[in-house]
Amino acid sequence: MTLDKEFSQQTTELIQQTLELYKSAGASPRVGQTWNCENVGDFLCGFFVGEMVGSALSAFQVVHKREPTADEHLEIIELVESHAKEIKEFFAKFN
Repeated sequence: MTLDKEFSQQTTELIQQTLELYKSAGASPRVGQTWNCENVGDFLCGFFVGEMVGSALSAFQVVHKREPTADEHLEIIELVESHAKEIKEFFAKFN
């Protein structure tokens, strides 16, 4: 593991807290029309995962004042993927 423990913990908390916000807010009924997508849940799931990875990568750059290495980038993705079951279950409700 190349990410420091504190950064990993903060990233995990960000993922959990953001997912809870999504759960309480729900989804706009216009998502399917606005983005022309049939499977709104799949679209929102991909959007959420991209948002979490992007936010964590940005946070990494701010904290460490450099780009992450390939291994660090992969670990950030793995932090998001470690919540895959809960993320997929929630967003499947919108399909």
